[in-house]
Amino acid sequence: MPVGIRPDPNGRDIPETAPQLLSTSAIAVRPLASICGFANLDALLAGSSTASVQMQIRVEPSGEISNVRLVQGTGNSAVDDLVGCVVRQRLRLQPASSAGVPQLTDAFILDARIQF
Repeated sequence: MPVGIRPDPNGRDIPETAPQLLSTSAIAVRPLASICGFANLDALLAGSSTASVQMQIRVEPSGEISNVRLVQGTGNSAVDDLVGCVVRQRLRLQPASSAGVPQLTDAFILDARIQF
């Protein structure tokens, strides 16, 4: 579940208005696992219960997340890849803007908590 968005301390060209979460509702991972290339989700998640991740996100003017770079992961690279894929597939944001015009930005970090 997305928890919040904050500026990347190393970000450049920060727009006037940050991208905003449209929802903090949980995103179901299971239906997206095969789309993201994970056939055996139960084996992948064995022994996992909850985790927090931080991802630098690239938000398009449409609000779509087009790229995710892990800043802090779960410790399991396969789970991190799955979470990144799910975020790109399902999470949409109100885009960043300057002077009321939607802007492309990669100057923000998405904090998320994952519960398996």
